[in-house]
Amino acid sequence: MRLHEIFPPPLRGLGIKSLLSNDSILAFFKKFCDEITSRMWRTKRARNSRYEDSDFLKVFFFSEIIGRSIQDTSEMLNEYQLSRKRGRRKIFADGRRKRMIPHQTEVNKYLRRIGLAKARTILRKCLDFQLKEAIDKKIISQKVNVLIDFTEHPYYGKREDDMIKGTNRQKGTKKMRHYLGFSVFSQNTQLFAGLEHVAKGQSKIPLINDFLFYLFDIGFEFDFVMMDREFYRTELIEEIKSMGGDSLIPAKMYKKIKKMVEEYLSGRGGRTRAYKFSAAPGGRHKCVQEVYLIFNAKRGYSLLGLKRAVRKGELTIEDARKNIFVIMTTRKPKGKQSSWASRTSRLYRKRWNIETGFSDLNRINRRWKSNHDNVRYLDMLVRMLLYNSWKINKKLLKNLGKKSSSSKGWTLNRNNDLLAQLAFSLEKKSRGVIG
Repeated sequence: MRLHEIFPPPLRGLGIKSLLSNDSILAFFKKFCDEITSRMWRTKRARNSRYEDSDFLKVFFFSEIIGRSIQDTSEMLNEYQLSRKRGRRKIFADGRRKRMIPHQTEVNKYLRRIGLAKARTILRKCLDFQLKEAIDKKIISQKVNVLIDFTEHPYYGKREDDMIKGTNRQKGTKKMRHYLGFSVFSQNTQLFAGLEHVAKGQSKIPLINDFLFYLFDIGFEFDFVMMDREFYRTELIEEIKSMGGDSLIPAKMYKKIKKMVEEYLSGRGGRTRAYKFSAAPGGRHKCVQEVYLIFNAKRGYSLLGLKRAVRKGELTIEDARKNIFVIMTTRKPKGKQSSWASRTSRLYRKRWNIETGFSDLNRINRRWKSNHDNVRYLDMLVRMLLYNSWKINKKLLKNLGKKSSSSKGWTLNRNNDLLAQLAFSLEKKSRGVIG
């Protein structure tokens, strides 16, 4: 497919400067290589080694872009390089032909030498590089909403260790890898910002605190930190408040909260209520946080409709309460409370962006079968980089003032097709250097 066939006609000749350009895709790959090779200096390479570190990483990176296995990608690039090489191809005594691109087994062996701790640092540095690029291009601002959620990857092997956890939510297996994902949401754009592989019995609170402090240290400001109810911890909410942000999280239906909802349905209270949120008795951290509860009707219902049904006797208070969910925030209401509650509730819906983002990551490439945690982690890293490039490019198209149909038509697959085309065009120009 030619380049002009990938670009939609209204966008040709606009000089879009992002990962769509050769210069930026070179910087994109170079950052990835630099972060890995800088942490592999202790690894000794043989004196007669034919390949550089970038040769192994090129195969891995390109396989992620085109959505093919490392074996297929290695053979494809090797055949292409040999077709351009002049002279006869050297044949060894056992019948093998000399290669110009590392074989699949060599690439896998190289990737396995990158430990999980190193992979975690590499991921953070590479995603920071993209976030700074997004700020420079005014895709996002310094003040962001942080979205936090878990994602599960089924595991079908025989391992029994702390990095493999139990689950009853996957098909054909009771094992999984558990990842804690972070993304930033700003100016209606979501970008992945971090990922942690959570071990069995490992507390998620220190992981969240460390990541939020890291974002804070590199210059980000927090508006809301949005989480699911499984992150329901007083000490976490207190830490977020100390960094200048506010929490937005579903509340658990404790007896006191149930009573407030029933008071609202019977007309004895408003939609927004103050609440003292305290740590569990006997816990290590004894703290009390003042929060505000916002009542919302579940899909298919309305608050006024439920109150009217209770008043007319069509529903009992208990049945009506089951159709209401409560979100909790540390931000104090401003202005008219009903309007503030509606705006805050609509904002919380943006938390679902990280869940749809995880679904998009699974569409980028086939699910890897590697038994090594660090290789799977690096695979997730490159998927996140590709996802972020799609979001950045889509926002750039929108900022150019083009019709909304152009930016909406810029799909994840379309973005990856263009990145593959640009990467392959660079491979044609220079052996050993690719986007």
